[in-house]
Amino acid sequence: MTWTNRLLWCIYLALLIVLFPHTAWAFGMYEPDGWQGLGWVGAAAFEGAIAALTWKLKQAIEETRRVRGWRRFCARYLNVYSAGLLAAVGVSSAANWAHAVEFGRTFAVFGDYSIDPNIYAVAFGGILPLCSLLFARILADAPLAEGETNPEAEAAKSELKEVRRQLRQAEQERTDAEARANDAEQRFAAAGDLFARLFAEEKRQRILAARQTWPRLPASSIAIMTETAPSYVSEVLNSISEEVVK
Repeated sequence: MTWTNRLLWCIYLALLIVLFPHTAWAFGMYEPDGWQGLGWVGAAAFEGAIAALTWKLKQAIEETRRVRGWRRFCARYLNVYSAGLLAAVGVSSAANWAHAVEFGRTFAVFGDYSIDPNIYAVAFGGILPLCSLLFARILADAPLAEGETNPEAEAAKSELKEVRRQLRQAEQERTDAEARANDAEQRFAAAGDLFARLFAEEKRQRILAARQTWPRLPASSIAIMTETAPSYVSEVLNSISEEVVK
């Protein structure tokens, strides 16, 4: 937990501590003499429930960061934690508002500016527990403010990394395809050159092309392939051997 998160929780718990005696007073009003201590038990239960449900609602909000639209709103706020928090907040709000009305004093501003005292009773009493809902949202977003891991950002980075990997792979495949195409073109050109030499007008060129392409091919076979006499094939091949010796 970051220092900002700790600070927010301290502020939030301080708010609940302020509300606690007001809620205990309201519960004690419904207990017989000598049993007012039960009011503190009831207040502890409700204010503790507000803190616990705020924590659970914070977790629910954190788990729905990647959800969008109406589904996100439902997952965050239309759940049992939100319902329980609203119920506890409602009781605490009524108790604190009643305390503000019961013990509120007259402000000069009421008479000087004709302001309804009930507005101040709500502002300084009944509305305070409603901050629980805001704190649940603030506490859920606090880690992001501290630079902690954002699941959405991490997911986007992973997707971007995968896209880049696929692009590199596609580029490599394109390069390989071009290399294969160039190699095929060269082989085709070589085959075309061989074809031209094998069917050249000059018989000597045909014999030399056959010997160069198939060095172990017998002279008789070269004669058949090049449509020349075996004696002439032998003469050409002998002349090549003599040139090599020289």
